[in-house]
Amino acid sequence: MNIAFDVDGVVLKSIEVILDLINRAKGRNLSPEDLSGWDLEPLGLDAPTLHDAIAHMYAQARIEPYDGAVQSLSRIYRVYGKPLLFITGRSDPATALRQLEALPWNPTIPEMIVTGGNRDKRIYLAQNSVDFIVEDDVKHINDYMAEGYGVGLMLQPWNRLSKTSVTRKFNSWHDLENWFMDIFPSRK
Repeated sequence: MNIAFDVDGVVLKSIEVILDLINRAKGRNLSPEDLSGWDLEPLGLDAPTLHDAIAHMYAQARIEPYDGAVQSLSRIYRVYGKPLLFITGRSDPATALRQLEALPWNPTIPEMIVTGGNRDKRIYLAQNSVDFIVEDDVKHINDYMAEGYGVGLMLQPWNRLSKTSVTRKFNSWHDLENWFMDIFPSRK
């Protein structure tokens, strides 16, 4: 099985960086719990503020990972036996690679492939022969499922109420790692 991971909202706490800049620029007090998706336009923000917040997030040298992400990805890499594949919706995937490489990997940085450039990741799923993607953005999940891709939804405040069907839901990286080890039992 060829597995891909989204970056923002799955591995990196990118939304917190974006909301922090918005809060400082606009005197707001937004948190991830205020979101109903990755679309920030419903928050009533102007386009320049949104652009600045996203550019600020891209420019960060390092973004905090979600609890357990680095440890689980390290174990998955050891068991999987091939580079970890990350497919991001970022227009510049190199920014995601730089931030992933900056994480506290122990003992070494795993081999990684980072691709993407659009929230609709179907072209990248096909190009990389992906069977299953771990995602947090529900916008294109129905499209992925309709084309036969398995989808694991990493539950976050902005997607918990989604009624979109997925192959599997993950409450945490520990949950995802356990699932992974169950599908690769001979490699434990």
